[in-house]
Amino acid sequence: MIEGSFDVTGVAAVPGSRWLITSAEFHETLRNGRPVLEAYDSGTLPSPFREQLAGIRHMATVPLSFDRDVLGTIVVSRRQDQPFEARDLATLEELGHMAVLALRNATLVDHAQRSDTQLRTSEERFRLLVDGVKDYAIFMLDPGGFVTSWNQGAERIKGYRAEEIRGRHFSIFYTPEEVAADEPARGLTAAREEGRFEAEGWRVRRDGSRFWASVVITALKDESDRLRGFAKVTRDITERKRIQDQLLEAERREVARLRDLADRTASLERSKSEFLRLASHELRTPAAVLGGYLSLFADGDLGALNARGQRAISVMKGQARELTLLIGQILEAARMQQGNLVLHLENFDLREVAAKAVGWARDLAGMDHRITLSAPAGPIQITADRERILTILQSLLDNAVKYSPEGGEITLSVTADASRARVHVADGGLGMHLEQLEGLFHPFGRIVTDETAHIDGAGLGLYIAQELARSQGGEITVESDRGRGSTFTLNIPIASPQAATTELTASAGGSASRSLGPA
Repeated sequence: MIEGSFDVTGVAAVPGSRWLITSAEFHETLRNGRPVLEAYDSGTLPSPFREQLAGIRHMATVPLSFDRDVLGTIVVSRRQDQPFEARDLATLEELGHMAVLALRNATLVDHAQRSDTQLRTSEERFRLLVDGVKDYAIFMLDPGGFVTSWNQGAERIKGYRAEEIRGRHFSIFYTPEEVAADEPARGLTAAREEGRFEAEGWRVRRDGSRFWASVVITALKDESDRLRGFAKVTRDITERKRIQDQLLEAERREVARLRDLADRTASLERSKSEFLRLASHELRTPAAVLGGYLSLFADGDLGALNARGQRAISVMKGQARELTLLIGQILEAARMQQGNLVLHLENFDLREVAAKAVGWARDLAGMDHRITLSAPAGPIQITADRERILTILQSLLDNAVKYSPEGGEITLSVTADASRARVHVADGGLGMHLEQLEGLFHPFGRIVTDETAHIDGAGLGLYIAQELARSQGGEITVESDRGRGSTFTLNIPIASPQAATTELTASAGGSASRSLGPA
């Protein structure tokens, strides 16, 4: 393709037209970048190129090279029969070199002009974009912190017009306290060293009013990592801050209220436990006196009673026994709540305590229930508080007697494996639904229904039994079937090989601390 031509002979070498050149020397020039001198015979060309190049006798082709790339060629032809000489070639090469430089410069200028146009277009788009943002203050700072640009959002948030603020130091936006603390310089230093700085704090408007701002400062560096300035973005989040403060204040007040409520509840619990302890102590003496006189009446020591009187005394003895049991339970619960329950641990045969509990229950039930004991022939040694284990078994048996029909059978069976001993108390009484079992071991967790409303009890027995079991490393579980009865199981560790007598102080929840070593 002809890019340009100068012809005084009338040869049609019009720019934009094609000139068919078929010689191997010409193509060698394009491949290797070396000039070629050749004799030329247009008679071998096809029409219309034969007529176009008729009469040309000699031709010189010089490559236009730059960085080893052939950008084009200069082709010079003669009609005279006068070959091109070396000096002609040197002149043509010099001319080609100047043409390449001119072409290269023209290309660079064109690229620069295009880049400059694109840059100006991009900058204009960016300026329009930034100026159009009204919810954010977006502006530029020079390396010293002086304002160099200003958008509409900055004018709306901070109150300054662009002509008022350009050239002023950005510390004007900070409170006097933060300026005194050198906060503006600290922000620029952090952005310079880390590339970015973020903070929230009070800022000052032109009219002196303050707003809570979210601030981001970004360092702007060139390709050589030289600081050119900073981009600063500020957002007014005063409303969000106000809502957050309200929520924090509400949370603080709620925490204070709950803490006060917890303190008052704890105080009431302490007062309740102390009252129960004192009341129980005061009740024990009259209850003991009452029980003693009733026994004297029942034994005939105070005179003979008729059948009606005997029945009345029997009922009164039962109620006195319930009262004594309740007083003991209240005292035990109070000791647990206050952490004053002392356990005297020792090694003993669980079968002996089980037999004692069954004997107690038989006296309690009289002829109304049949209570049986099943235990292995050999001893089952455990380390526990003997009297508290007896209390647990008595509570389970008392519960079985109360909730079993007259004439019903109650079985206490003792089993053991290598690590645990178990006492099962089974009855054929009322039984319970699964959902009723959850609160069974809570204080006053008695299940009251139409069928059980007449049965005496405060709901402390099973709670105390469970806490006593847990304080000694055990647990009470229950299986029940409504209308078919219940089975309560005490699970307790087997005695450790070392012996002895140990004293523990336990509290509600099963925690215990050792106060005396082995004796």
